[in-house]
Amino acid sequence: MIEAQARPTNGTAPASVAVRRAALVVRVSTDRQAMNDEGSLKNQLQRLRQHIEYKTGACGEAWSEGGVYELRAVSGKDSIRSPEFQRLFGDIKAGRINTILCTALDRISRSVKDFLQFFEFINSYGVEFVCLKQNYDTTTPQGRLFVTIMMALAQFEREQTSDRTKEATAARAERGLWNGGQLLGYDLNKEQKGRLIPNHAEAAVVNFAFDTYLKTGSLAETAKTMNARGYRTKEYESRRGKLHAGTRFRLTTVQYLLKNPAYIGQKEINKKRRNGAESRLVEAVWLPIIDAEKFREVQRLLEANSSSNHNGAKRIRHPYVLSPGLLCCGRCGTTMEGRSGTGRLGTRYFYYVCRNNECGMRVAAEEIEEAVIEHIKALAEDSEMLTRIVEQTNKRLSQWKRNLVARRRMLGRSIEQVRSEADALLANWTNVDHEGGRSFMTERLTELAERRGQLEQSLGEVDVALSQLEGERIAAEKVQDALSNFTEVYGCLTPLERKELIRLVLRRAEINERELVLEVYPITDPERCLATGMGFAEPPNWLPGQDSNLQPGG
Repeated sequence: MIEAQARPTNGTAPASVAVRRAALVVRVSTDRQAMNDEGSLKNQLQRLRQHIEYKTGACGEAWSEGGVYELRAVSGKDSIRSPEFQRLFGDIKAGRINTILCTALDRISRSVKDFLQFFEFINSYGVEFVCLKQNYDTTTPQGRLFVTIMMALAQFEREQTSDRTKEATAARAERGLWNGGQLLGYDLNKEQKGRLIPNHAEAAVVNFAFDTYLKTGSLAETAKTMNARGYRTKEYESRRGKLHAGTRFRLTTVQYLLKNPAYIGQKEINKKRRNGAESRLVEAVWLPIIDAEKFREVQRLLEANSSSNHNGAKRIRHPYVLSPGLLCCGRCGTTMEGRSGTGRLGTRYFYYVCRNNECGMRVAAEEIEEAVIEHIKALAEDSEMLTRIVEQTNKRLSQWKRNLVARRRMLGRSIEQVRSEADALLANWTNVDHEGGRSFMTERLTELAERRGQLEQSLGEVDVALSQLEGERIAAEKVQDALSNFTEVYGCLTPLERKELIRLVLRRAEINERELVLEVYPITDPERCLATGMGFAEPPNWLPGQDSNLQPGG
């Protein structure tokens, strides 16, 4: 230890005493407390320095300030592992600190285990510990017991606070409120906490991500396409005023975006499935920016790609357009799923089988699908159904146009921001007098030029799409003509497009030994199905048991 001369108190010669080089440890738990210049941190420091002055002046002891260790916005359960404490431990090992000074035990830690390990460490280096609020002597068993009890109470208080916070968060989620964090497509409502405001420019980007994934069936390809068009993740300003710029999309960010039910106005409860409870969805208090059917189709494709390791948006050997969920067994009511098998002659067969193993209902895939398609084709003669299809198609065209207009507006703003940043860099060029700064500016200008080119290319694509949509409306005659040629059109579509086309019309199909029943979506009452039956005098050749070569495959 460093030796110093203490001030004499009785007129005798000064005595040689050890100087207490005190580490001043202060901590606050939240960002709001840390941002307050006249708040708790300053108050703690003031009290600690007053204690040093008192010991030095009134008591004649040799105290000095060895360093300040500020823990800003650090929870009591994590304080011992913080960078500031690691710096403190390093100073203790180097002999620069021999006393630790704090205002209260919970400023050090709120974990009994961490605190006792901390005490074991400082005792091994002979470091004194002084706490202004609690006065105790850790050199005795009674003193150590007192410290343990006080830390247990501090930990209990922290755990209670944590439980109350979790309960409050869960209660807010049950009411459909947003519990914090930034979300592309929405802005936080500063007046009404927990509510989101749709950001129409960003909503266009989100819709583009969903549309691109439905088209490509690939997360990586979706991210690549979005980055190539100059789109970035959400840019926002934190509560501390720090600007967080948008970054390039990665596979994980695209996956999070596509799976987030917030975009259809829903809030997921118990997502981490704590206490064994299942997660569920509740209605949120903000407006959706993604069509619910589009969201469900993306989820189906994500699940199909995940389970089969195959891109469901690309052509496959057989698409099984009636699964999952469209085709049901007329015997037991269980849904049927697509499977395949190989016959004795090596021919590959595709069929639908009832998921109820005890039932055994099975139908050849191609022929049942052809029967369904032929029946849908007959809808061209149904004037009521034609009216409904025309209305829904024109509604989608109108929504698509609105999305394109919002995208165009967002792209224009992004181009203007890129141009402004480039102008600012060029204006400051002459003020930079060293090569490193100019090299950085050149690199940044190159990046801005590349992004501006990407954005302008995207803007051109949007303009072309808008010009094609201008004045476009679907007439009943067009729909009738399309349905009349349904078989030809259907054969040119991708598997995903085939499923989408059938799902626009068909709600459910049920098959038994003698009858195929189709339930199509209604025109006026969403809760009612229009059922049409196709009866057979004799079992058709696509019903079960007609082909002895059909064997279950691997």
